[in-house]
Amino acid sequence: MLSSSRRKEAETFSSPSRRVTMSPRLLALLLTAHCLLLTSSCRRDMQDQPKTIAYRESSFYKDGTGSRPLIDGTVPRGYLREDREYYLGKKAITASQSGTSMTQLAGAQATAPSINVPSAEASATNPYPDDVDTFPFPITKKMLDEGEERYNIYCSVCHGMTGYGDGIVARRGFNRPSPANYHQDRLRQAPVGDFFDVMTNGWGAMPSYASQISVEDRWKIIAYLRALQLSQMKAEVENGLATKTQRH
Repeated sequence: MLSSSRRKEAETFSSPSRRVTMSPRLLALLLTAHCLLLTSSCRRDMQDQPKTIAYRESSFYKDGTGSRPLIDGTVPRGYLREDREYYLGKKAITASQSGTSMTQLAGAQATAPSINVPSAEASATNPYPDDVDTFPFPITKKMLDEGEERYNIYCSVCHGMTGYGDGIVARRGFNRPSPANYHQDRLRQAPVGDFFDVMTNGWGAMPSYASQISVEDRWKIIAYLRALQLSQMKAEVENGLATKTQRH
């Protein structure tokens, strides 16, 4: 009996027509090990993904720099600056005016195309020859409210809530030079384009806010500044009348 059973087993494994059956558990283990070997050799974490980092070299490009320059003759979507009065606070240039080429600004980066800036020089009678003296769009009550909100966020820390240059930064020691007092005659007579230019490009110790405040919000802040100047002029007139009355 034993010899006959062994003979049958030998015939079963030696016969080419019969296949050796594999247990499902062993098959699953082999497949899992195969997948682990494949995936472990191709693993790439997110922090190691191929990418270019600003201001670092890159072997992917011929010039070896990762930061790519703008293509000549192109403008990034949303950064076309054809309206000089709105985007620059400058008067529209005429065909007879000559000027120097200047790249338009979009936050901290320069964008094409280049524009011509009139080369008119400031004089004692006209210290702001190129700055616009009117707003590029009608001012509404809603815009004034939004301008007040943004003024309180970005400007009041230095210039004060009422514009006298007595903000918390100045009171804590940053007062050489002191922030501008918006109620002095020079700034009361300055055109709105001058305020826009200062917010866009900075002036003195004040840095540029072009990357923090949008073009539209800059105009709203200027509109609120004008309202702030008018409000304090009324108070000064009343104080002057009261002083004259006391003298008499």
